[in-house]
Amino acid sequence: AKTLALYQRAETNGTFQFESAGMQKYLRELKPDQFADLIAMNALYRPGPLEYIPNFIKRKHGQEAIVYDLPEMEEYLHETYGITVYQEQVMLLSQKLAGFSKGDADVLRKAMGKKDRATLDKMKGKFLEGIAERGFDPKVCAKVWTDWEAFAQYAFNKSHSTCYAFVAYQTAWLKANYPAEYMASVLTHNLASIDKVTFFMEECRR
Repeated sequence: AKTLALYQRAETNGTFQFESAGMQKYLRELKPDQFADLIAMNALYRPGPLEYIPNFIKRKHGQEAIVYDLPEMEEYLHETYGITVYQEQVMLLSQKLAGFSKGDADVLRKAMGKKDRATLDKMKGKFLEGIAERGFDPKVCAKVWTDWEAFAQYAFNKSHSTCYAFVAYQTAWLKANYPAEYMASVLTHNLASIDKVTFFMEECRR
């Protein structure tokens, strides 16, 4: 609880991944109350998905409706309030909606990560064929695919984001529970930089 409270106050200077001014602004607005929020913010706070953070925050606090293109998508998008954040969500949804095998879903993930247009076009045909066989509205599913293609520009791996968020949480836990010892370690690590020492000394005084 102390650690999440630290994140909610955005007192993250000296911690891993979450100490930029922009991230701190969003943390104060989001008020994360679960580890999943930190995983999502770590994935969203980068060029591209950054624009979805205000929607993510509003949806978390009930200020914006959570909308799913298809009810079947809720199973994999509920934890991110209806916003596609992770590559794994696309992989799971492609299996559920279009009957992709795990192998097909992984080919799709790799094509998204590499922005492989030829493979994406090939997978699109397979996707639309699969959803037609399962009776889904082709227009809605075409929109879903278009959204995924846009998502491919910034697709992030959830397992990767989880690892970053876990290390970040450990540093925040240490700061929340052992602030003097933790900040002493941060200062020792940054002794070569007068600017950083000055900055972190101000943090210690606060």
